[in-house]
Amino acid sequence: MVEAADDICYSIVDVEDGHRMGYISFEQAKDLLNKIADIDIQKDDDSKDEKVKRLRAKAIDKLIREATKIFLDHEVKILSGEFEEGLLSLSDYAEHLKEIGKQTSDTVFQHQDVVSIQVAGYEVLAKLFTEFANTIFNNNNKSKLVYQMLPKEYHLNLEDDSYEKILKITDYISGMTDSYATKLFQKFSGISLG
Repeated sequence: MVEAADDICYSIVDVEDGHRMGYISFEQAKDLLNKIADIDIQKDDDSKDEKVKRLRAKAIDKLIREATKIFLDHEVKILSGEFEEGLLSLSDYAEHLKEIGKQTSDTVFQHQDVVSIQVAGYEVLAKLFTEFANTIFNNNNKSKLVYQMLPKEYHLNLEDDSYEKILKITDYISGMTDSYATKLFQKFSGISLG
């Protein structure tokens, strides 16, 4: 059920996010969502954004109800470990959900703006990892200062081998939020000295 809920939310919300960001037109969002929601949105005076929100909510509600029914219909097999499929693969909307995934991938995730943010993310992560990993292998003044930026719970034990030290640094970086990692990157790069 958790996997189905995840799949439902991501696929449907990706359409709404794509519309909000301007990568998916209102007509395209309406067509993608209303094949599931199946509601009349013409009678309302709501804005296009509000209509997409309503379509998103109704589509998610419908898919949750369907996933619940599929779960209950196959509960014995699921609980005994004999059910190998994803719940949504048995949905009446399985093919349409694949189409939604393809459309959002093509128009949102492959959009130049989104790809450039992903590329920048690699730069941020590489810089942070390099700076913190250097504290393991270098004993210069900069490395000592960078080490002081590590939270106490990520301080390295002298008896740990290099692998364990790198693992601790990797754990620290992987737990960062995007905004925190960006701010730290800016500090290391001299863009932000505050």
